[in-house]
Amino acid sequence: MLVSKRMTRDPVAVSPGQSLAEALRLTREHRIRHLPVVEGGELVGIVSDRDIRLAMPSPLAAGDAESTARVSETPVSAIMAREVITIGPWDAVEDAARLLHRHRIGALPVVDAHGRLLGILSETDVLDAFVELLGPAGASSRLEVSMSDRAGELARAMHVVGDELKVNVCSMLVPPGKHGDRRVAILHVNTIDPREVIQALESAGFEVGWPSLETDLRRAGGA
Repeated sequence: MLVSKRMTRDPVAVSPGQSLAEALRLTREHRIRHLPVVEGGELVGIVSDRDIRLAMPSPLAAGDAESTARVSETPVSAIMAREVITIGPWDAVEDAARLLHRHRIGALPVVDAHGRLLGILSETDVLDAFVELLGPAGASSRLEVSMSDRAGELARAMHVVGDELKVNVCSMLVPPGKHGDRRVAILHVNTIDPREVIQALESAGFEVGWPSLETDLRRAGGA
């Protein structure tokens, strides 16, 4: 899945010269946490609602006319982050997730090759994408299939499920493992009663857990 399919296009943005008061108003009005800062069509920084709140005067000084004026006069450029972690529209969502995790940030401005702002991708957008990928809609059962880490094993499991049993695999994920270890494929199969699938896979030499190898419903139920 590409970033361009999940990002918010034409995001709310500010210019470096706009005031902190205006930036705060925009975050509240649009219920957003990050404001890209754009000048001449190019991304030059980013400011978060947390940055703005930290720069605001203390509530105890809310009636202080001087403090209120200072917020209205202070430009966004005074507090914005200038070194911005960005991503391109044709990058994969999983690459975006790695950047968010590595840099401990909540959003990624999406820019073209010339640095022009195209959109913004938030951690919520990424989470929604992974929920969609890993939790298919409709009736399905989650299985974990343990197999030897060698070429052809995953294809053999898919042959059992799809070709022999004619059961559709709604989604599949194979987390990385250490070289030489067994691998565990996480499958969602298009049936609410996967016992026939489990039996066929086990007959083919695979170890199967429903919904996981650690908490197999069959063992829990005494079957």
